[in-house]
Amino acid sequence: MDLNIDCYKILGIKGDSTEKEIKKKYYFLSKIHHPDKNGDPVEFNRINKAYQTLTEDREEYDRKSKFGASYNELEELFIIDMDYDHNDTRNKFDKIKNRESLDVRISIDKDDFDGSIEFVRMVKCKPCDGTGRDNSSKIVIRDEFGNIKGTFDADGGCDLCEGTGRYMENQCPFCCGDGKVGMKQCGSCKGERRIIGKQKLKGVVLEGEETIIKSMGNHSFYDVGKCGDLVIVTKEKA
Repeated sequence: MDLNIDCYKILGIKGDSTEKEIKKKYYFLSKIHHPDKNGDPVEFNRINKAYQTLTEDREEYDRKSKFGASYNELEELFIIDMDYDHNDTRNKFDKIKNRESLDVRISIDKDDFDGSIEFVRMVKCKPCDGTGRDNSSKIVIRDEFGNIKGTFDADGGCDLCEGTGRYMENQCPFCCGDGKVGMKQCGSCKGERRIIGKQKLKGVVLEGEETIIKSMGNHSFYDVGKCGDLVIVTKEKA
């Protein structure tokens, strides 16, 4: 069982699909991609692998894979085995915890404040426009022997459904209804959609013990259009 593949997307089905629906879609895709019918052997193997996982190990896959129907990211933190690494587990927890810590809080000495602030925050990755994907990359399609069958842009439309997401009145089996295929990870943010950036502000006017500047906090990991606030806490020298 490979937890790193999206079995539901490969088969073009939803996470709550019944066994009957899974089997029906599998047979439909098998007929299209079977090598005996001039189908793509690589894609045929992917379909078989996804089907085998969802029929033999679905409960475990749904729980442990990030593509699973009942996956809980926090559950990974409590899986302890012979290779348990405390520091690695702590890093995972910090990463999850900080993803949606949108507000940035800083403390300043009121007496020394001159209206200028410099701080760090998570900002939207410009090269990928916050998608986490490298839209300028090329996708290479190879056959089972490693020979190149074709090359096209990563953000290009699916050739089978011509970008519509539909094929023969059904969801396209190649792009799984997305209309696009093969996105690669952005080289700048490594798929994280955001990067750490330095922010400078001038002419800031303090408002009591706590000053809030809207939309100057961290950009959201889940919705890069959403942004937290900058919270400035003032303190006086002792």
